[in-house]
Amino acid sequence: MAGVANLDSLVDLLPPPLGEELLPHSRLVSLRPGQIVIGHQDSSSDVFIVLDGTLRVELVSRNGREIILDDLSVGDLVGEFSALDGHPRSATVTATSKATLARLPGSVFKDMAYATPQSAEWLTLKLVKMVRAMTERVFELNALAVRSRLHCELLRLALDAGISENSSLIAPSPTHVELANRIGTHREAVTRELQYLQKQGITSSEGRKLTVGDCARLAEIVRAAAGDVELIQRANQAGIGRGVA
Repeated sequence: MAGVANLDSLVDLLPPPLGEELLPHSRLVSLRPGQIVIGHQDSSSDVFIVLDGTLRVELVSRNGREIILDDLSVGDLVGEFSALDGHPRSATVTATSKATLARLPGSVFKDMAYATPQSAEWLTLKLVKMVRAMTERVFELNALAVRSRLHCELLRLALDAGISENSSLIAPSPTHVELANRIGTHREAVTRELQYLQKQGITSSEGRKLTVGDCARLAEIVRAAAGDVELIQRANQAGIGRGVA
């Protein structure tokens, strides 16, 4: 539950000795759903670490179209780009639930993250993971049809939610509009493809719960369209790769 988390959580969420060193410089921030943490092009440089709850990273075009870049949860960093390069904020970050964050001055975070090889390696791996994820999404947006992009996103959500006996429960599931904003399309296209997947017995939904009932089949559909991309490697590691279905 939001509000239970406290600053001592930093010691567990960050590698030693970074957590202990940052603790005296941090302060607790509580957010309500819908509250903006960081605004696009803001000049601030504070870094936030999610202690509890969920956040969304997005951009909004001049005509009001939302582009969802990422969803963040416990342990994720927020705002490190501006702390590292001194440039304005690259996106808007909004709480999607009640959330508790640790807030750190950007200059302090930067100095301490660079202070030891262990901390610098941790930060580097965080950034590399982000680059890999963005690279995969750029590939999907430019190389895949809308339905294949949706298949990739559903498989990604299933893997993040956890897979047991070839099934995954995504709850609460994104709305059709949110899924469309994630993959660069419109709600109608998402609705049509989800209806098709339900007829094929791959997914089912009830309220804000989406079940991927045949993750192995979904992974094979993704592989056929995208090849053995990193997303498929994650599926293989989860035991739903080729030859497992």
